[in-house]
Amino acid sequence: MLAVLIKRTLASEMEATYEEFSKKIIQAAVPAQGFISSKAFKDLKDTKIRYTLIQMECLADWKAWYQSDERRAALTQIQPLLREPEHISILTTA
Repeated sequence: MLAVLIKRTLASEMEATYEEFSKKIIQAAVPAQGFISSKAFKDLKDTKIRYTLIQMECLADWKAWYQSDERRAALTQIQPLLREPEHISILTTA
């Protein structure tokens, strides 16, 4: 199993809009090959920092989703809401 941690820093006043689009990108990921689950988190000290933790079966499944037209289309809607590019960490069990 693979965990992917995505950090996004929102631009000012974009929290509500981001929540709407964030749900859409996760809904698009659910049918993806190897998708297991997803959870969203908000930083306690800075509510403009959001994390999404996605669990996938393997790295190949993540790469397929990452490069998919569905993710690109959803990300196109989210990018204008961000203050900086998203940061992705790929994690596995130790």
